[in-house]
Amino acid sequence: MKTNLTAITTIIFLICTSLSPVMAQQDSLASSTIIEPQNAISFVPQYAIINGIRIDYERRIKNGNHWIVAAPMFFIDNNNQFYYYDDGSYANYETMTGVGLNIYFKNIVYKSNKINWKSGLPRHSIYLSAGLSYQYFSLTSSEEVAVPFIDNGITYYQFDLQDVKKSINRYGGVVNVGWQLVFDRFLLDLYVGVAFKYSTGEGGAIIKTPNSGWTRIDYSGILLDGGLRLGMFF
Repeated sequence: MKTNLTAITTIIFLICTSLSPVMAQQDSLASSTIIEPQNAISFVPQYAIINGIRIDYERRIKNGNHWIVAAPMFFIDNNNQFYYYDDGSYANYETMTGVGLNIYFKNIVYKSNKINWKSGLPRHSIYLSAGLSYQYFSLTSSEEVAVPFIDNGITYYQFDLQDVKKSINRYGGVVNVGWQLVFDRFLLDLYVGVAFKYSTGEGGAIIKTPNSGWTRIDYSGILLDGGLRLGMFF
């Protein structure tokens, strides 16, 4: 009985030993045949704070660690509650619409050895990115405008309340470092960096508003950049 048990144990051991290299080779072959997604799309929720929405589209370059990112954005505010607390800034408005576009280059500098089994993507990675941005805003406000009229050959002026439109062109650049977490194909991206903004008004002159905060659309200067992105690879 003891001899039979020993023989059976030996046979099972030999079978497992012989199958292990085959299974390992199959797993290696399966992992090597996984083609990582070449595209990703995400949105940046914190843009809602400034009445905007931003969508990021990423495309891998030559199946490597380099990506190009195009990020269109849209802004709209039809009821500015702070308009009547006029601080005299150029960007004071009743209604606002805007569009913009960021173009980034992203380089993955670190990838986890642990990968998602279905997508083949690393579970987390660290990247550096840099790029340029442009935004255009159209503002409307109600202001008293001097309107000329002639009476008995003499020109007079009277003030009428009219809608006044003005625009802001905003140029910038940004450098970020980010930590990217991937759950199968779903993406959570946390990033932080520094940005530079240059805002111009009518005639292309730089807007100089005293005590203008970095969240305002007429701000010019250096500011911290950061936030999170949520999306998926495909």
